[in-house]
Amino acid sequence: MMTAPPAASDTLHEAFAGCVGRMSAEMEHAWLMGDDATQVEAERLSFLSLLDATLPSGAAPGALAHRIDSKMAHASLLTISTFAEDQTRGTNARLRAQWHLRQCRNMLLDG
Repeated sequence: MMTAPPAASDTLHEAFAGCVGRMSAEMEHAWLMGDDATQVEAERLSFLSLLDATLPSGAAPGALAHRIDSKMAHASLLTISTFAEDQTRGTNARLRAQWHLRQCRNMLLDG
């Protein structure tokens, strides 16, 4: 399952929740692969702050569900990109994961 990037119809909190999920998957993947996750951890914290600042009352359960869905979808892309025997499939997954991260980072002022 792949989640879509933030669309014009998405609310800010939905977009930020998706980015928190993607950054969480990136961070965990970096840890598992022995890579430095410092930048991703900082970005994740930024998105958590933005999510907290824009989350409407009563929207927390939906935001959490979106975070989890986004995290699982992104983790799947990272797993495929790292372990796929089919090089084309791995490359496509890596490019898709990078595209999603770029969409998130474009929302940060320092991104």
